[in-house]
Amino acid sequence: MTSTSPLYDPQVVQRAVLEEVVALHPARLTEPELSLWIVTDPDDYMQVETVSDAIRDLRRSSLVRLTDDIVEPTYAALRAVALLSA
Repeated sequence: MTSTSPLYDPQVVQRAVLEEVVALHPARLTEPELSLWIVTDPDDYMQVETVSDAIRDLRRSSLVRLTDDIVEPTYAALRAVALLSA
């Protein structure tokens, strides 16, 4: 069994993306701008792709939405984070 670096672990990166989107709300960031907040090395293709995949998966889960190329948290995401942080 191999251990995946947190930089490439889908669940860890999804959590980081969700936390950043909620923390930065109501800032309006595009996917590349949001990625710059999260990745430690923008030249690391795998890390950038993992963030992109995380955004896609969070969209499928209705936790973020893309509006005019802007990544925004949904009300459900904002509410869930508020409840879990209380």
